[in-house]
Amino acid sequence: MGEFLSKPIKDKMTEEGEWNYLKYAACGMQGWRKRMEDSHISDLNIANSNTSVFGVFDGHGGKEVAQWVKKKFTEELVKNKNFKSGNYQKALSETFMRMDSLMQEPTGKNELKEEAKKSKLEDEKINKGNEKKQQDVFKSLFDPKAQDDCDVAMYTGCTATVCLLDDKKAYFANAGDSRIIVCKGGVAYAMTVDHKPDLDEERTRIYKADGWVADGRVKGKYLI
Repeated sequence: MGEFLSKPIKDKMTEEGEWNYLKYAACGMQGWRKRMEDSHISDLNIANSNTSVFGVFDGHGGKEVAQWVKKKFTEELVKNKNFKSGNYQKALSETFMRMDSLMQEPTGKNELKEEAKKSKLEDEKINKGNEKKQQDVFKSLFDPKAQDDCDVAMYTGCTATVCLLDDKKAYFANAGDSRIIVCKGGVAYAMTVDHKPDLDEERTRIYKADGWVADGRVKGKYLI
């Protein structure tokens, strides 16, 4: 999620591949946002385990965390002891939690700062030669993510929706409001439940974390 353009960018970024019994395709579009803030993974036969993992990471407040999770998720998943023992559902849950903890470690914080620097350089290239609005200039000068001591993960994040497939089952995990569906016979079946602030369980969790819900959004701002 981010600021809006006056008209959408409809260019499509597509990817496809196959391995063994499996074929996949992925497509992304920037749309109305000022920058593409989402990422995805489509990793086949990871760690020669006859399993494949797919995921969508919808950036909120920037693309830094979404890009970082894209690089880290599968790497950490194959290290997980439950993944190695074939307990894939628990491995997915633990890898979600691992992403959060890694972002709070010094190495993770530094990696996110590098992602923030890349984002700033890309924005400068986009704006080069164009007359900037005063508001855009102000934001670029005082962007907290550009500060040396900034904890980038406190200003941006992402949803995570992941599917792991082996030769027998599909395993699903999600955090946030991205969604997995399975289509069969022309009918769509939801495999995940969106984490929305108006759900009783989510509302309780938010208030326990010293947050609040207003107008269906966390702190009146975030619809996750």
